[in-house]
Amino acid sequence: MHAILPPLQSNPAIVALPVDGYADAVVSVPVGAAGPRPVVVATHGAWDAPEGLCDDQRWIFHDRAWVVCPRGKPAGDGTFRYGGAEALAREIDADVAALEARYPGYVDASAMLYTGFSLGAILGPAIIARDPARFPAAVLIEGGEDRWSPALAAKYAKGGGRHLLLACGLKARVAGARHAATTLQHAGVDAHVVLGKLPETGQFIHWYNGPIAEETRAQLPWLLDGDPRWGDGSF
Repeated sequence: MHAILPPLQSNPAIVALPVDGYADAVVSVPVGAAGPRPVVVATHGAWDAPEGLCDDQRWIFHDRAWVVCPRGKPAGDGTFRYGGAEALAREIDADVAALEARYPGYVDASAMLYTGFSLGAILGPAIIARDPARFPAAVLIEGGEDRWSPALAAKYAKGGGRHLLLACGLKARVAGARHAATTLQHAGVDAHVVLGKLPETGQFIHWYNGPIAEETRAQLPWLLDGDPRWGDGSF
């Protein structure tokens, strides 16, 4: 049993997180939490910034979890970019350590959900397969489907990878995502593919919110199944 702590307060609910050696991360705080909450690590695309994706992920997870959004390094035009899978993995480690230090007792980072968009999704397979027990579930949005070799899928499954969602905004990605899902399933990972489109125009876009976020949230009961920290996974 965890000790009951004073309910977390934060206004606004999305705040900057200072991180030693790195630019500030962005964090969505589970307002009202009185004990440890699970962690979602949300990684943005190239020449992007963490604020937008963090806001999107807060819409999906509300106050059920922490959402930690690594910033990366300045790209020179007001946006940011990650320097590769190893660099991003180190930044995630630093961000999570800073979160635990700032909010002692409120963070359960024992098994985290990895969410990546575009570049964050492309780098995601190498990161989560490096330590599958740390990231037993993941959402890869608009990227990363071409990184799943049979060997990498087997490594992820053997190490504890359980669920992986491939969320597509462009129809051209669906075939590759389905191929990746089949590779993952053969290795023992339960993998799903979803496709979102704008309801007003029927267009498909390279983005993460709107219909993509709705499709992702609809998959949460499956994606988080078996992890008692999330209850029934309904949001």
